[in-house]
Amino acid sequence: MKLIGLLGGMSWETSATYYRMINEMVRRERGHNHAARLLMHSVDFNEIDLCRRRDDWDEIGRILGQAGRSLQAGGADFIVMASNTMHQIADHVRSFSGLELLHIADPTGFEIRKDGFEKVAMLGTRYTMESQFYPELLANRYGIEVITPEYEERAEVNRIIYEELSHGVVRTESRIYVANLIGRLHERGAQALVLACSEITMIVPPDHDIIPVYDTTRLHVRAAVQRSMKDLNHV
Repeated sequence: MKLIGLLGGMSWETSATYYRMINEMVRRERGHNHAARLLMHSVDFNEIDLCRRRDDWDEIGRILGQAGRSLQAGGADFIVMASNTMHQIADHVRSFSGLELLHIADPTGFEIRKDGFEKVAMLGTRYTMESQFYPELLANRYGIEVITPEYEERAEVNRIIYEELSHGVVRTESRIYVANLIGRLHERGAQALVLACSEITMIVPPDHDIIPVYDTTRLHVRAAVQRSMKDLNHV
């Protein structure tokens, strides 16, 4: 298997989810006691969060770029960044590390296009929902239009993620709010829903009864495992 370079710490809970899911998928694929070949560099999220709050993406790029280079020095064959939001600077991490970076939007776009949907809604942090890296990539590579909630709705989803879900808190009123929001997005023409944040999967079930749901974390992990096992003879 190729050595996966996992760039984590944003947050460590999300990184732990990636580590667990990657190894679970490898075991299902290969059986026995097989586990993933994986090298992780976990950054201090407080540094990243302070930079994000003052909109200093150049400094975030420097921190993550150096982390990516350390993965390259450690022998990683490619990078998986365990964060939706930080893919805003994916190109910087890719160029600074000199390694292939498996972009989280690619496996998502591939699955949506395969299923025949052309217009999707996206939920995530405010930074992800208001950035153009998802809409541009999905439109340019897969012909998929992305819509997001209105300003006040984005702010509330962001609050739920950072003040509740990232601390393991799941409130019934928040679950109801998000369910109603999905209904409004469906009324605006969304044929499917992209969950562009691992925490938000805590309150949106994968078998949501309004529209199909695409969990970017699970799709990203599956693509990473497939990339790691490419050309591998199963024994």
